[in-house]
Amino acid sequence: MLSARYPTILEIEGILADVPHDGYVDAVTAAFADPAVMVTLGGVRPPEAARSFITRARAHWRDAGFGLWFLRDMRDGSFAGWAGIRRCEADGEKTVELAYALMPKLRCKGHATRIGAAALQLGFENLGLPEIVAFTTEANTHSLAVIERLAFAYDKPFQHAGLPHVLYRRTAALHAAA
Repeated sequence: MLSARYPTILEIEGILADVPHDGYVDAVTAAFADPAVMVTLGGVRPPEAARSFITRARAHWRDAGFGLWFLRDMRDGSFAGWAGIRRCEADGEKTVELAYALMPKLRCKGHATRIGAAALQLGFENLGLPEIVAFTTEANTHSLAVIERLAFAYDKPFQHAGLPHVLYRRTAALHAAA
């Protein structure tokens, strides 16, 4: 069930975002094998994990009508990562999270903030979500900076994937007031 309220393809300042598909298998496999990409995402993963990730991401779109976009740099067509909102569980609570992972050459250029802002706007204004969370490890200072620029409010520390994380929340009311 794809939703017209959460676009399946869009362009955000030179980054093309579209739904996951099998055309991304090689790019995601390479990203999962790259320690620089996976340093904050639980470490390098085997090739079969890439296909599984794409399958799960596509199923999320089908079931929820929104999800992660896979990203391409429109300047050279290279794979740029993934970002968007998706259902998840955080500290035992079913919720919707803002998630993003960019290839190293595109980090620290504002792309995560711009794509995150678009995902939040669509989640709150088009989908009517009451809240979106974001979480990361305490050591991921780049992600923490994005979360803070997007005006999430700190909630609490918690364990995720066997590591200490910090949980942030942004409500629809806070979004509307911004």
